[in-house]
Amino acid sequence: KNHFLGWTPYAWLVYLCFFFMHPVLDHVGPREWAVTIGATVVFVALYLRGYWLCGWPLVLNTLGIVLLGVLLTPSNPGAVAFFIYASAFLAFVGETATGLKLLCALLGIICLQSWFAHLATGTWLTALVFSALVGGVNIHFAQAKRQAEKLKMAHEEIEHLAKVAERERIARDLHDVLGHTLSVIVLK
Repeated sequence: KNHFLGWTPYAWLVYLCFFFMHPVLDHVGPREWAVTIGATVVFVALYLRGYWLCGWPLVLNTLGIVLLGVLLTPSNPGAVAFFIYASAFLAFVGETATGLKLLCALLGIICLQSWFAHLATGTWLTALVFSALVGGVNIHFAQAKRQAEKLKMAHEEIEHLAKVAERERIARDLHDVLGHTLSVIVLK
């Protein structure tokens, strides 16, 4: 949908490697691999769908990503990447204030999960810091994009009004020249 993004949404999937580090380094069994692969398939579907949505449908889609993070972080610390991906999407839900409120809610979810699941300090700190950073930066860029779109619309309106004014000026000049010519003919 956002053709100006090009291939970049696929490039951001590189951060999924953190989700695969735990299974690879800890030599987990087939059950854990099945969960990891299944969660990855679900995440990629939600992630790619997120680029087609806006507004509250995007919030629901993002909640699916957050749910994956909540369910999988206790067993796989690399699942904090899901929180970071979710924070990136929240910026494009609506206005800046809405994005900030949703980002604060996500950070609250991370804190609550850290408290209840007794996550390692490195795990919850990574989730908290990078989610806040990525979410904040994306909120800024989303706001700048909305302002640029408004400016573009205003510029297009100014161009349209300038064309209309030029046409009216030409029409007045033609009317004056034609009127003057007809007056001269009548006078002669």
